[in-house]
Amino acid sequence: MAKEKKSKEKKFENTALLKAIGDKIRSKREELKLSQGEIADILELSYTQIYHYEIGRSAIPITNLLKLCEFFNVDIHYFINDIKKNEVQKKLPIFVKYPENTELEKEIMMLKEIYNYNDENLIYIAKNNIELAYGLLKKERRIKKNAGNLKKKMA
Repeated sequence: MAKEKKSKEKKFENTALLKAIGDKIRSKREELKLSQGEIADILELSYTQIYHYEIGRSAIPITNLLKLCEFFNVDIHYFINDIKKNEVQKKLPIFVKYPENTELEKEIMMLKEIYNYNDENLIYIAKNNIELAYGLLKKERRIKKNAGNLKKKMA
């Protein structure tokens, strides 16, 4: 019973967030005098899916939201500015959660540009460097953990 109540509460939170983003999509679409079908063509979806985004029935994937940002010529913050800060902190990806980390945001935007350029070699280099750095991070964490365990055993 408690699980069911928690699930309903979470669904309500998500619905409020989705509705707020959907309202912004609809508002901008209407401002530009575009139909749901025209937006659907841009995202390569059905117009009913756009309707579901606008009423908050479906979550819009971040990739589609970024496409809309580009098409509408707005920053991602356009869609989230009116949402309560704590909801944004819980629901959105890291580059939106921490906008004060401009270096991270800049690097994420550079990666996005590399992927959008769609050059196999550039994507390969970017991906390999990220995987290499992440592998080193995991290795360093493992070493620190093992060193901590060794200290405990020696004590």
